[in-house]
Amino acid sequence: MADKIGLDDLQVRTVLGNDCWERNKPQPLLITVEIHTSIKSAGITDKVYESVHYGVASKAITAFAESDHGLQSLEAFAEGVAGACVGFSPRALAARVVVRKPCGLLHAEYVGVEIFRTRKELLGSWGGDPIQQESEDAEAFAQRVLEIENERTIAESFAGSLAHEDRILVKTLSLSTILGVNVWERHYKQVVKFDLTLHNPKMSAAEAAGSDSVARYCNYRTVVEQVTELVEKSTYRTVEALATAITRTTIKQCKVPKITVRVMKPNALVFAAWPAVEITRCAADFGVTFDSRTGSCVASSAASPASKSPNMSSLDVASLQSAVASLADEQPSPALHSAYIALGTNVGDRLANLHCALDLLRTDLPKSHLVETSFLYETAPMYVTDQPAFLNGACLVKTELEPIQLLDALQAIEAKMGRDYSMYRNGPRVIDLDILFYDELVMKTDRLIIPHLLLHERRFQLAPLCDIDRNLMHYRKGKTTGALHRHLTTHSNVPNDIVQVTPLKLRRHSPNPDQASDSGCILRPLLPSHQKETIFMGILNCTPDSFSDGGDHDSLDAAVEHARRLIEAGADIIDIGGQSTRPGATQVGVDEEIRRIVPVIGRIREAGIETPISVDTFYAGVAAAALDAGADIINDVTGGSHDADMLSLVAQRKCPYILMHMRGDPSTMTSMNDYSQYDGDVVRGTRFELAQRVRAALDHGVPRWNIILDPGIGFAKEGAQNFEILRRLPELTARNIRAPTAAADSAASKTGKTMGPGSKETDGDAEEGFIDEDLATELVSYPVLVGSSRKRFIGAATGKKDAKDRVWGTAATVTAAVQGGAAIVRVHDVTEMADVARVSDHIYRR
Repeated sequence: MADKIGLDDLQVRTVLGNDCWERNKPQPLLITVEIHTSIKSAGITDKVYESVHYGVASKAITAFAESDHGLQSLEAFAEGVAGACVGFSPRALAARVVVRKPCGLLHAEYVGVEIFRTRKELLGSWGGDPIQQESEDAEAFAQRVLEIENERTIAESFAGSLAHEDRILVKTLSLSTILGVNVWERHYKQVVKFDLTLHNPKMSAAEAAGSDSVARYCNYRTVVEQVTELVEKSTYRTVEALATAITRTTIKQCKVPKITVRVMKPNALVFAAWPAVEITRCAADFGVTFDSRTGSCVASSAASPASKSPNMSSLDVASLQSAVASLADEQPSPALHSAYIALGTNVGDRLANLHCALDLLRTDLPKSHLVETSFLYETAPMYVTDQPAFLNGACLVKTELEPIQLLDALQAIEAKMGRDYSMYRNGPRVIDLDILFYDELVMKTDRLIIPHLLLHERRFQLAPLCDIDRNLMHYRKGKTTGALHRHLTTHSNVPNDIVQVTPLKLRRHSPNPDQASDSGCILRPLLPSHQKETIFMGILNCTPDSFSDGGDHDSLDAAVEHARRLIEAGADIIDIGGQSTRPGATQVGVDEEIRRIVPVIGRIREAGIETPISVDTFYAGVAAAALDAGADIINDVTGGSHDADMLSLVAQRKCPYILMHMRGDPSTMTSMNDYSQYDGDVVRGTRFELAQRVRAALDHGVPRWNIILDPGIGFAKEGAQNFEILRRLPELTARNIRAPTAAADSAASKTGKTMGPGSKETDGDAEEGFIDEDLATELVSYPVLVGSSRKRFIGAATGKKDAKDRVWGTAATVTAAVQGGAAIVRVHDVTEMADVARVSDHIYRR
């Protein structure tokens, strides 16, 4: 028996999260419910009270919906509606609830939630056991008990797949894109419609109770933002490929465990509304495994006595540090939490302060480890503007500490670094450590609010946070960190006074740490958005066998004099090399390389030359000796792959690190220029392999702000591949790239499929539109260095066999590098290239 009482499109008016215009105002909701019951008795007696009265149900639902429920998520609201359906009558055994929000998204008909809940799930039990009536014999009573049990079983059985999942519905999302094989379809965008169904694991009653936060994989705004970005930039030929790309993107980037995508193409057929393709994919279809059941917790807004705010102006530093240290002796908790922490400083040596804070997070934070850092930002002061500019960053910490314990530990670190808590609010500080997010926790106490109360209006916290994870959900605002940052950047009156900077030289001496400043540290904006002048790295080879100038500077005096000439010509950095990395070069040992370069560095510093010095080496021992002698930057052509100790050394020394793409070593790299596993796309291969080395550097503790990328012109790349790198240089650090049409068509014609890294088949879905790369980490916002000076591919194009005759060929590559957004160019002929780059700067950087 399947009896149901239904209500279709019951309209209510309530405040529930943001509407399509991002306003937290009353908006219409449409509620459809099916209440599972048995109308057997009412059908015989014709008495309405022996059924579920739809009028009473309507009133109960409306009363809940239009009450001051304070909910923000559709999921929690649907749970409340289900509770209202079964709560007013014991005859209501289960409820299927669909809540639709017509004004939830600007380009969709509606967004909604579909759930199925039984009375037992919502109330903890089916209700009181049947009681035998005086007029009822034992057999009749047993029969009635059996019928009731049967009705409950039938009600549970009608859940179907909703017994194990809840669904998020996005209906008729309308977007414009290039889609199709006809000529006009390749030139003009057309409107395509999408239905998205997110299949999410059903929460247990304990998880659902009081929960009003939504895991990021459930958040429809995050998913729709990703889908919109993909669709509007894509150029697929088939609906099938587009549908597959959407499922892949939502599963891999948004961590959706399972999704159904229906793609409709309204203009494809004259005599039909549209043809459609519908597919369902889960994480296993793309080889993805993750725990999608990350719970969301809501803490009480009332502070416990133990969490009262201390008097920070009279903080007992010793007792606070002692309390934190005692945590290390406690029994460890099995839970490992993700805490996102903001760092800021504007007193003394700001960069040293940040590095010191990171060191203390590694050593003084019990039961925790530092996972990753953001880029570095210089920002104008906010709130109190009459103070020095700040350096800001963020980091991800994995910790077993509970939020208040973590807060105590961070305040102990601040106190240890000398933070003056008597200073007025938002005033100058040696270090400021703020907890921005803690898992998906939403809490408010007298001491701590999570997510951070003012995060949504602070670009100086949002920008570094997005470097680590732009999809973190701010549950109080109902938006991701990426959406909040984008709003501040494009739709607000908040000044754009934040600049990403890279340290190029570290201040070496601070005789009085309390009065130290970072005036000796060179911080430069190296991204196209803020960089106005190209930075020149002048080459000083102290080798007898370099391809271009081997043996030219084999004495100390000659080397120092050449360094002076490079600086006078406009070099911002001197790059000193002690062994040749030309194709086929034989490696020299660590001791020989140290013998060649360390005396040169020492003599340059003795001569009073303070220009930043970079050392071109792939040996950790050489790097350490060079840094001790006065070098500032390590330029590693192997990206840390040759010497296992290099990345740890760079992390320990906190120096800028130029991480280059290379395969093999100088003696083998010429034969390693086959990129067929990337469909012959050298840019794609370089991105993929660079990302692996960047990931390794981050995992070794190298701060993100210290990494500069080099695509490795001439290293494991033949002539045409080098021109391809220069032509497509902006793609090196793009979030997504497209396959070149020629390469894709060639690969498709040979195999019928496109191939991913490691020859993994991708069923042709990357032929058009964005490529599914599976990068180890995003390369967005990393500064780029290009070193093309005098190289063989230039000689092949110009017919110049002597490397010193390739000056003007090099000039063309420098212009291409500036146009492509390169921050630094590494050149031999600084005088000539300075003129080339300065004119190029006026064309491309103004």
